[in-house]
Amino acid sequence: METYVVKRLEQAKLLTDPFKLKLIEGFARVPATTKQVADKMGEKAPRLYRHVEALVDEGLLELVEEKPKRGTIERYYRTVADRFEVDPELFSPSSDTGDDAFDLMRAIFRDTESDLASLFQQMGDNKPSREEMPFVMKFAIHGTPADIAGLRARFEELLEECERLSENREEANDCVSYSGLLAFYRRPGQT
Repeated sequence: METYVVKRLEQAKLLTDPFKLKLIEGFARVPATTKQVADKMGEKAPRLYRHVEALVDEGLLELVEEKPKRGTIERYYRTVADRFEVDPELFSPSSDTGDDAFDLMRAIFRDTESDLASLFQQMGDNKPSREEMPFVMKFAIHGTPADIAGLRARFEELLEECERLSENREEANDCVSYSGLLAFYRRPGQT
């Protein structure tokens, strides 16, 4: 499983856009044409072209094959990796990204908030099962640097397990789709 480390704020901003993130998911694992991804998303292909171009320009999608087809050329794209991870240096005080990095974090949290609000609205008065009910937690941990390093490693293993579960299951009829957000950071003012 290949990981691409996002080192430019422009790339990270693209990954916070919900529509572009769905595109990234559509081009993950198996090369596809813009039309194929548009069909999967229930969209018209022309709506996707400029978004695909932006992802290619920023190096998140790559052209892997061109095939002639009835007087035109079909272009097959794929994500440059199976997993994208934002370089923590983008958020460091020494970074020259300044307010843009905070705007990026705000966009990530707003997108998550919007997803959860839509979910609760869809549920209405229907009470989901415990397994279907979303859970959100905020927690504080006090531990040694070794404890924290071990916990971080387990979080990373859990994320890898989530990715393994998703591989080759997008087309299965009995699968459901979940999203999540994990923020793991040293508490401000704490040592």
